[in-house]
Amino acid sequence: MTWLYLLAATALCLAPLAAALPPPPPIGPMIASLAATTDVPNLVSGVILHTRLYDTIAEVVVFTLASIGVRFLLAGEPTKTSIRAIEDAPSVVLCQLGATMATLIGVELALRGHLSPGGGFAAGVAGGTAIGLVLISGSARLSDRLYRRWRADLWEKAAVIAFVVLSAFALGGVPLPAGTFGTLASGGWIPLLNGLVAVKVTLGSWAMVQLFVRHRGLL
Repeated sequence: MTWLYLLAATALCLAPLAAALPPPPPIGPMIASLAATTDVPNLVSGVILHTRLYDTIAEVVVFTLASIGVRFLLAGEPTKTSIRAIEDAPSVVLCQLGATMATLIGVELALRGHLSPGGGFAAGVAGGTAIGLVLISGSARLSDRLYRRWRADLWEKAAVIAFVVLSAFALGGVPLPAGTFGTLASGGWIPLLNGLVAVKVTLGSWAMVQLFVRHRGLL
């Protein structure tokens, strides 16, 4: 009987593969409709920050919870007095050059993410990469002082709150001037949401990496 059950289960799983898929609908009208609805050329940003904005809010909240979890996990550990870093001069220069390039790319992705490939999450990843390169190149203590001095943790929380509030306005149908299609000041709420996501992901990455360096002594 066991073999009979296995054969029946296998046939049930393979049966859909024998049927031909229905022909796909024309994608051109759907793309044109999405571009007209979101008012941005980058349809990915339009989907993330307009048609599935509920999901994006949840993603931002999950990232925030991850940052809070790292703080909670390392709260009871002592601060390391010695922090390891790269000491080879050419490697340090390359890390600093890479951090500069990643920063410029992050700013570009945040400002033009609704016009060209990119967006807030990609900009935040670029910003977090820049901070990581700065930390491993020997500037961990300077980075920690800057983080405390400019209260980056408060700016991170403010970015989350502002993102949720603006998302509520967008979901509630509160209009914002769409601007001229293809320009920086276009897309309604989408450019603002892109910038807030970039700030949130960058500062959240900075906070988590900074904590690991402070309490573990290395990345």
